Amino acid sequence: MKFILVTLLALFVSLSCPLVAEAKLSLPDTEVTVVTHDGNDLTLYQYPASGGDLVIWIGGNGWHDRTTQLAMDFSAKGIEVWQIDFAEALMQTSSRSFLRNLDARYVADIIDAAHQRTGKRVVLLAQAFGAIPILRGATLWQQRKNHSGTLLGAILFSPDLATGLPPLGKDLEYLPIARATNIPIMIYQGSLHSSPRQFSLLLAELNKNNPHVFFNILPGVNSSFYKEETGVASLELLKALPGKSNDLFRLFETLPAKVSTITYAQPEQIPTRRPDIQLNAFQGNPLPPTIDLNDASGKRFRLDDYRGKVTVVNFWASWCPPCVAEIPSLNRLREKMRGQPFELISINYAESPGKIREFMQQVSVEFPVLLDPDGKVSQRWNVIGFPSTFVIGRDGKIHYGVNAAIHWDAPEVVNALKALNR
Repeated sequence: MKFILVTLLALFVSLSCPLVAEAKLSLPDTEVTVVTHDGNDLTLYQYPASGGDLVIWIGGNGWHDRTTQLAMDFSAKGIEVWQIDFAEALMQTSSRSFLRNLDARYVADIIDAAHQRTGKRVVLLAQAFGAIPILRGATLWQQRKNHSGTLLGAILFSPDLATGLPPLGKDLEYLPIARATNIPIMIYQGSLHSSPRQFSLLLAELNKNNPHVFFNILPGVNSSFYKEETGVASLELLKALPGKSNDLFRLFETLPAKVSTITYAQPEQIPTRRPDIQLNAFQGNPLPPTIDLNDASGKRFRLDDYRGKVTVVNFWASWCPPCVAEIPSLNRLREKMRGQPFELISINYAESPGKIREFMQQVSVEFPVLLDPDGKVSQRWNVIGFPSTFVIGRDGKIHYGVNAAIHWDAPEVVNALKALNR
C-alpha cells in the first residue's frame, strides 16, 4: 500500500521557520451561528479571510494561545477559519466519551452552512479525538441527497480513532468510521503519540476504503496542541502550515471527489472500554523486552539485573495526573515488599533529565526512575496509555498488567505479588 506521496512530503518536512510566538491572544469578536437539524443554535468563532478556502476546526478542550495563533495565521494567508468546541457550544463536559458519541450530523450541518454562506471550498481540521466527529460528519454530509459545495479533505493532528484503551499486550481496535471514510486526509503524527506499530495499524484501517491518506511524522512530538509541547518540529509546523496549506489544498482538489460507497450510520452509543482498575492476567507475549537505560543522574539500569526477583515495571510521565497520583502507593508497595525478592523500577516517557530531577525535588519517589528519552523502550513494550505497569515473576515472564493508576499497596495487590515468590 502506498501511504506517502513523496512530492507532498517534500513540501512539509523541510521547514525552517521561526518558532510560534506564545503571546497572550484573545478569541475573535466575530462569530457565526448555525441552526442544526434538531433546532440547536451552534456558535462558532470566525476568523474571516478573502480567499476561496475555509477551514472548519473542531476542538475538544477549549481554545488557547497556540490554537488562536494558528487560526489567525490561516486568516492572514487568506484562509477563513470557523472554530467550534462542541462541549462548550452544547454546554457539556468535554471528554473522550463525549466526542465519541457526539451527533456528527452537527458537523455535516456546519459544512452545509459554510457552503451556503460563503461558497468556499471546505477543509476540516481536528486533533486527537476530534477526528471522530470530523470523519463521521464528512461521511454523513456526503450521503445527504441535497449536499452541495466542495469538501476538499481533512487535516488531522495525531488522530485517535480507537474504540478504547485495550488491555496491556493487545493492539488498539478502531471505530468503523476509520474504514468508511474516503475523503483525502493529511495526518501530522507526533512520533511520541503512538508507537510505529499502532500508527501502521491505523493507516491500514484508513486505507481500506481510502487511497488518499498522506502523513508526516513529527519527531519528538506528542501533541502539537499540548500547551507544554515545545518540540521544534511541532512549533515549526504550526508556524509554517498556513503558508503551505494552499499547496496541500490544491493537491486535495486534484483528487477525485467520490461519495463513499460504504453505507454508514453513526452508532447510537459507542461502548468505551474503561482502563483496568486492578491487576489483570497479562494477555500479550509473556517475555519482556529488554531494558537498558540510565536514570536522571546517569546511573545505568538493566532488566537482566533483576533476574530471579518479582519486578514491577511502571511506565509514566510527569504530565499525566494519574501517574503522579499513584506514586505514593508505589512507594508504600516497595516498603511492604521489603525483605522479599522484589524490585520496583519506573520508566519515564520522553522527558528531559532536568525536568525529571526538578519533578523529583517536588514529589517523593522512592524507587529508580529510568529515562526513555526517545520513547523507544516504551514503544517496544507496546505501551499505549499512561500509566502502564507490568509485573514480572521470578520466572522472568510477565504475569500481570494494568493500564491505569491503582492502589498498589492494597492487600489484594500485595498478596498477588507475594504469591509470585512462592
